[in-house]
Amino acid sequence: MHTNQMLCEQKEIMTIHQFDIFADYFQLYLMDDEADDDTSEIWTDDALDIKLAIAKNTVAVGTYRNVDVKFELEIVDNEPKVDLQLWDHASLGFVSFPSGKCAVFGCTDYLPDAKRIELPKGNYAVLSLAKGLDSITVEWEPADDFYKVILWPSNVKEFRSLKRYEIT
Repeated sequence: MHTNQMLCEQKEIMTIHQFDIFADYFQLYLMDDEADDDTSEIWTDDALDIKLAIAKNTVAVGTYRNVDVKFELEIVDNEPKVDLQLWDHASLGFVSFPSGKCAVFGCTDYLPDAKRIELPKGNYAVLSLAKGLDSITVEWEPADDFYKVILWPSNVKEFRSLKRYEIT
């Protein structure tokens, strides 16, 4: 894991955490450290369609490969301005982190060993982004796919696709 603090364009502080995560079963998780969510049924048809599944204190991000993937978690103070032209896929969701700690892990990782990120307690909007998807030719061969989630404080509970990548 790699962490950076930087000043962004809008003069707000943001924190960026970088990971290589085994996206087993084509997914990775952000979960409140004290969550007891049952994630066995969060992958509804809508969730599969937008590659984002939501439980009260858990977000599952769908990936396009079932291997180690590059993942970045960015935490900002306000809704970011993101140029969706730079991304292949984008979805919007929500989550709550009442403990102020977020575990980041692949779905078959051992939860006690997951990396923990501290963040202000509360409700967050979730912007899930993916790019480099055209570089995937065979799932297990090297590719330039990259996954990012941006979190910012919000009580809005939107769950929708902003941009859909169609596999050709």
